Amino acid sequence: MKEKENKIKWYESGNVITTLIIVTILGAIFCSQSFAVVGASDFSIFTSVINHNSLYLVVLIYFVLLKTKSGKKYFNYLNVFLIFFYFIAMITSFLTLIQSFSLNTILDFLKNVVLVIYLTHTFFRDTIVWKELKLGASPFNEVKNDTYFYALLVLVIVNLVVNLISTVVLSGLFISVIDALYLLLFGRYIFLYREFLDYHKLDSNNEGNFNEIRKDIEKSTDQVKEKIDQVLDKTDLDEKIVESAKKIKKRVRTKKGDVQ
Repeated sequence: MKEKENKIKWYESGNVITTLIIVTILGAIFCSQSFAVVGASDFSIFTSVINHNSLYLVVLIYFVLLKTKSGKKYFNYLNVFLIFFYFIAMITSFLTLIQSFSLNTILDFLKNVVLVIYLTHTFFRDTIVWKELKLGASPFNEVKNDTYFYALLVLVIVNLVVNLISTVVLSGLFISVIDALYLLLFGRYIFLYREFLDYHKLDSNNEGNFNEIRKDIEKSTDQVKEKIDQVLDKTDLDEKIVESAKKIKKRVRTKKGDVQ
């Protein structure tokens, strides 16, 4: 019984998760190009992979390097490049949202936002970047690891359901399922590393919290409200002055008529 309890489950093993991510990415690239390019030459398939799956290729290289000694040695540097590419993906999804506003584009943008915040507030910890950018004062540190993971989980599942409903082609169903599986595994990978940081208490004491932001928002709101009240009071005063002037003018005319 003790031996069974000491065994690490597959979803708690970083090595298993990274291996599954590599297999999933290879499957996603293979399926997308098999469905998209039929009867094309090897060169055109390769260029199509570069154009449509650039982010997948970057992530694939990232996880393959993690399996090597050099990748483990330069782990923090690899994380910087990974976060940079996901930041670019977030900007791209935002531009897509502006051009084509739909439920799918909204969910894609939200997923990328959550991933960028989750990545920066996890993989920059215990690095020089964390201290240089003063990320310890960020209020997003207040969000718990479970909350990040479940938020990503909900977004991925909702997006998958929407894609399954809207997609009429069988190839689109396969790609949507594989993409969702990859994001869930990737989110689990971030979750495990954050658990590692929390367990070893690496940059876990952070000052930032949302209470300060709430106070600033309330203060700004009160200031705006006060200015609006001043403008309204001034408007009421102007209206009263105009009304009084009209009454005085009317009385003067009435007295003038009586004198005549």
